[in-house]
Amino acid sequence: MLSIQPLKSAQGAADYYAAAFNYYAGDATAMQWLGKTSSHFQLNGVIEKEHMLALLEGRLPNGQVLQNLKGEHRPGFDMTFSAPKSVSLLVGLGAAPELVRFHDEAVKYAIGQIEREFAQTRVRRDGEICYEKTDNLLVAAFRQPNSRANDPALHTHCVTMNMTFHQGKIRSLASDPSRNHGVIEQIQNNAHYCGLIYRQHLANSLKKAGFPLRMAGDGLFEIDGIPDAVLREFSRRREDIEKHLEEKGWSGAKSASAATLLTRHGKEDQEMDVLALDWQERAKALGFDAHHFIKNRHQHIESQNWFSAIKEKLIALVKKNKQPPETGVALACVQVAIETLSQRTAVFSERTLLNEAMKHSLIYPEVITKETLITAIGQEKINQNLYEAQCPETRQTVLTTPWLLTVEAETIARIENNKRALSSIASKERLESFQRERSQILPYPMTDSQKQSMVALLTGTDRFSAIQGYAGVAKTSMLAEARMLIEERGYQLRGITVASSAAHELQTKAGISTDVFPIVHQELKKAPTASLSKTVFIVDEASMLSAHQGHELLKQVERTGARLVLVGDKAQLPSVNTGRIFSLTQEYGIETNVMDEIVRQKNQKAKDAVICATKGNVKEALEHLNVQTLGTHEERIQWIADHWLSLIPEEREKTLLFAPTHANREAITQIIREGLQSEGVLKGTSLEQKVLKAKTIEAVQQRFVAYYQKGDVIRFNQDFQKGRIKQGSYYTVGTITQAHLRDNVLPIVNEQGKAIQFALKNLPHYKTHTAPFERVIELYEAKSLELYVGDKVMWTRNFNKDGIRNGQCATIQEINDEAILFTTAEGQSLTLKQSHSALKHLDYSYVLTNYKVQGKDAPYGIGLMESYHRFSATLKNFYVQISRAVHGMTLVTDNKEELIEAIQRNSNEKPASLDVISSKQLMNHEDRFMGKAQLSIQSVIDKKILYEANQRFDQLHPKNKIEELYFTKNNSYNEKPKESIKELEL
Repeated sequence: MLSIQPLKSAQGAADYYAAAFNYYAGDATAMQWLGKTSSHFQLNGVIEKEHMLALLEGRLPNGQVLQNLKGEHRPGFDMTFSAPKSVSLLVGLGAAPELVRFHDEAVKYAIGQIEREFAQTRVRRDGEICYEKTDNLLVAAFRQPNSRANDPALHTHCVTMNMTFHQGKIRSLASDPSRNHGVIEQIQNNAHYCGLIYRQHLANSLKKAGFPLRMAGDGLFEIDGIPDAVLREFSRRREDIEKHLEEKGWSGAKSASAATLLTRHGKEDQEMDVLALDWQERAKALGFDAHHFIKNRHQHIESQNWFSAIKEKLIALVKKNKQPPETGVALACVQVAIETLSQRTAVFSERTLLNEAMKHSLIYPEVITKETLITAIGQEKINQNLYEAQCPETRQTVLTTPWLLTVEAETIARIENNKRALSSIASKERLESFQRERSQILPYPMTDSQKQSMVALLTGTDRFSAIQGYAGVAKTSMLAEARMLIEERGYQLRGITVASSAAHELQTKAGISTDVFPIVHQELKKAPTASLSKTVFIVDEASMLSAHQGHELLKQVERTGARLVLVGDKAQLPSVNTGRIFSLTQEYGIETNVMDEIVRQKNQKAKDAVICATKGNVKEALEHLNVQTLGTHEERIQWIADHWLSLIPEEREKTLLFAPTHANREAITQIIREGLQSEGVLKGTSLEQKVLKAKTIEAVQQRFVAYYQKGDVIRFNQDFQKGRIKQGSYYTVGTITQAHLRDNVLPIVNEQGKAIQFALKNLPHYKTHTAPFERVIELYEAKSLELYVGDKVMWTRNFNKDGIRNGQCATIQEINDEAILFTTAEGQSLTLKQSHSALKHLDYSYVLTNYKVQGKDAPYGIGLMESYHRFSATLKNFYVQISRAVHGMTLVTDNKEELIEAIQRNSNEKPASLDVISSKQLMNHEDRFMGKAQLSIQSVIDKKILYEANQRFDQLHPKNKIEELYFTKNNSYNEKPKESIKELEL
């Protein structure tokens, strides 16, 4: 683990760390100078308090003082590297003192890598501020053996001075409020990666020493064999931090660092021999003997080494393989990392790829270094399994893959090839007469943009078209009108959505038979060629369609002879998976009709706020909203819950509550439910219902036992092992041993307690082009949900046979020994037996995430948005939140001005391969796969050449243009790490 914290004062830091070292003065290795800058100052040996204080204050040995124009100098920051609990425990119990050296070496290595990648300073060149790399830091490292809770917790504070050596001078480290540059800012942005550098090096040392490892999720690991109960007993400090993070709904390295600081209690200094005795007694009480554990490990290593030596000699004789084994494993790690990232984003940095490859390397017994992985990435570039590109605006080097580029380019080419390919559904004259007829009946007149969209939909001759409709422009009402005329003309309308809740909305409000993408996809694949010429497919909320889904959908629609209309809003939230196919197709020329007349908001101020948001004017939008600014996170959570509870029941039903993360949801929900219990709304005896929460795992990761944890629950969506495992059955993962890891066999137990060994090789053969549509298994973690009569809940999975859909809300009417009785939001009664699988997929519905509310509306809305949460304080999230309410919207935040800055700074626009690949690279890609590709992408190349020419001309002649393009490029290339979407999930 790595936490990063700015130092508040030089004196305070010097006092704290000097006192800590004095306490552990018996170990001369407990402190050391690190970083290349220490060589410049010829620093080694003992860290003296006064010397350290001077450097923290910016006072150099030559008399120079580093300070800004105000005469101030920031002291620096603390990076704290913490060993896995199992390592700390074996050291603390005196069983494996050599692990301290492994930890020290890993810290030293990590600092060397961090300074090489992130050390920089600001200089002014030709009147402009430039950020230049320096490759050196000055770090005073202090190692400590225990936590503030006085548990074993081997960790090292790396006090990083605010100075670096650059071009013969000592300068301050760069900082940047925008967080695009700056040393501490970039380390915080990449904290997981920096921590992984330390952990991978430590893991390699442990592997060399013969310690078997087990994965603990997301790049974390423990030494295998130490019981979980023992690790939990000695993890009291970590529990404090995690509880604080969960309560506040925080995530990310910066938030973790803040939680570490806010939960910090005064450290009670105890003599080490007293602490050691306490640790020994607590371990003994749990039946754990660390020395016996180490002795058994040594015996295992000796037998293993004997067997491995014979095995390696046999392999060498048979294969005479000159390539080191770690090279092949490193290449496999990179390939798995590429497949993993390709399901999340179309463009990624080499650092992001390396991060994913380093995580995967931990699962192997072989020692895999960061350098070997970098070499393997380079080999994949040479083999053209990775394309290197450059963002035109940022000039940063990024990566994409041939398949990701093919998906986007073929989608655009298919649209171009099918222009003017069909006859119109209705004549303009019939359409006009139909609209006149309907205007006599409709309670509200159709807007001009609704009428124009109907014209485009029914008179267009392109197979593929789009309707770009902003939030609240009555797209569904327009589709309901269009459906009647389309059916009159002998055509069938079929709706497609990504989310089940959107499918229900389109079906009930527009009368269009609608299903989620996987169902319609299977229908299309089974349909004979050219058999659907009288079918019009409507994709609603098309911004949530992934690049892979869009590519496959267009291919099948073309094959079956159908039509496809993409309907959505590119300004709203994108797919949680790869790409932004809806906005990309608009940029590259799909026939698009725009609906921009907002009718949802009946309150003029609320409407003005939404209009401002569509233009990106956040400050003006906020001026039209009711904004509640409260000082602390707890106050904001409390205000939302209290305000909702203060409403009468009828008003509660009309008020939609939403928050960016699930942790925020849970915090608000907890307060609301306590209030409802006091009111007597929640009544009777509570039921502790076991429910399942989806875990993020990509299809390629499902093929490795190391990505599963004991206690995980698997739902199988097809039969396996000749029917021993039935479709729809649930199994719990048992204890995973080293033998299971070696053989890639997963120990699972069914609901009747029967154990089965499931070989992951039985899963379908992994294929890149089918992986995005694969849902052979679903992975969950088990949780407990307290239910009362009166609770409002929602389902988190579809159960079509029972008429239950993902996102459907209901109120509990009765709980008995046999069943639970619900009344759905639609007013229907539903009874489910206690054994019904649908009860495993419940959650509270008092508060929804932004993704869940997209496409919904309500008379009133209350939303939470905090400036420091960089993945939720974005324009898209802001726009989705404020556009839900019909009559009034309240936004709760920490600081209005800082929120405006954050929204303007942050982006959740997803990058596309075509954003960064040049026309020359596109041509090379076309030549490379000529004869293998399904269709030519020459039309896409032509558009790219035209765009690049226009860009060059604009740079020389800003007021002129070669030609007015019918598509505009998206200028945002901010890459999101994989963690960014996890908590903003559907």
